[in-house]
Amino acid sequence: MKERKSFWPLALAIALNSAILVALFWSFHMEVPSAGDTPMQAQLSSGMPPVAAPTPQQPVPLAKPVPAPKPAPKPVPAPTPKPVPVPKPATPPPPSAARIAAEKAAQEKMAEQKAAQITAEKQAAERRAEELAARAAHEKAAQRAADKAAAQKAATQKAAAQKAAAEKATAEKQAAQKAAIAQRAAALKQQLAKQQAKAAEAARAKALQQQMEARAKLQAEANMAAVRAQQAAENQRLTGLFAQKIRTQVYNAWDTNFSAALSCVVQIQLSPQGQIVGQPVVIRSSGNPHFDQAVISAVEQAAPFPPPIGLSYSLYKNVDLKFNAEDLNHG
Repeated sequence: MKERKSFWPLALAIALNSAILVALFWSFHMEVPSAGDTPMQAQLSSGMPPVAAPTPQQPVPLAKPVPAPKPAPKPVPAPTPKPVPVPKPATPPPPSAARIAAEKAAQEKMAEQKAAQITAEKQAAERRAEELAARAAHEKAAQRAADKAAAQKAATQKAAAQKAAAEKATAEKQAAQKAAIAQRAAALKQQLAKQQAKAAEAARAKALQQQMEARAKLQAEANMAAVRAQQAAENQRLTGLFAQKIRTQVYNAWDTNFSAALSCVVQIQLSPQGQIVGQPVVIRSSGNPHFDQAVISAVEQAAPFPPPIGLSYSLYKNVDLKFNAEDLNHG
């Protein structure tokens, strides 16, 4: 709480200075009468009035005592005394020049003493006013310092309160954020667990599907391999039958004899209808040109060769045939 400022010392100092200024002004403008002035004499004589004699009063007679049984008589009023005339003051003789000079000197001395007293009082009042002003300034400065300290304290307390409120708000906000993060983390964890479960289920389903597909593929490949093997075997069988049929036709067209140790391999190219395209080629000679040429001539005479049923054209387009002289001689 702020202390109430006191204005009485300052007001007292102002009033005292004003009284001193008025006294100085009156003392410097006061008229001092000269020695021959009559008003001064009248003033001095009137300043000492004569003492009037006391007016004599007659004693009032006392009533005589009355016996108890008798009624008290009425008191006789005392006679009123006559007023005694007041004597007029006697006119004093005029003062002498020495008395006037002495009175003037006394008045001047009194005036000087009064002026000195007024000056001393003025100086004392000024010192008092200065002291009061200094005290007031000191009190004002102290009050300002106290107000400033109180304001600083209030500002510090307000700042501390604001800081505490901000820290509390920050802590609450951080706690809320942590709670929200924890809640989101729990939700994400739960969602991740669900996703992982779904992913595991999908992985199991995919693995099962892949396993089934692999099994089906293996089975299909095995079936295809079996079919291919069966087809290859059939193709090989049909090719062998077709080659044997060509050899039989060539054996029927063979009309000469050569050494039984001779053999050659001839490649022929056929059309889809079984006709020879171009000229047969000896791809492995017997070493006897006449035998090789005789084999080619027999192949040409035996053509055309009916295409095999159930065998694709690509498998009998080019046919490699081995001919032995011993088989041809006994064919």
